[in-house]
Amino acid sequence: MADETTILVPIRYPLTEQSARTLATAGRLARDHTPVDLTVLHVNLHQRGTTAQKREITRAVSSTLDGVDASVMIRQGYLVEEEILEEATQLDADIIVVGTNQQATWRKILSRTLGNDPEVGDHLRENTTADTEIVEVDTATETPVVEPV
Repeated sequence: MADETTILVPIRYPLTEQSARTLATAGRLARDHTPVDLTVLHVNLHQRGTTAQKREITRAVSSTLDGVDASVMIRQGYLVEEEILEEATQLDADIIVVGTNQQATWRKILSRTLGNDPEVGDHLRENTTADTEIVEVDTATETPVVEPV
């Protein structure tokens, strides 16, 4: 029996067009890597004071994944990129699927100061093992496509 592939896909909720595309890519990868454990991650940021519920996110992502089974995890934190790394470590993720143009929170501050444009994908590559594949989905919009239920 083949080893199970673990895929982690961090999203924003309410789903943006970018998150929907990232989820769709993760769904295609999941179909290609059976058996698979697909985990959808949302981070409730303490500083924003918002809290999404697991039930809401599960409903929103199920149609985008089109029949692919996934578990939904919600973490609380201040830095999205650190919560992604923590979840990836706990899951021993083989693949992390992220959208492009996603800056790490702490790097947004540096980016404004230094004029550079680092992204979450780069941060994950720098801080995960060589065995973890980082897949970036090229999207640029952040228009909500699915509103909270």
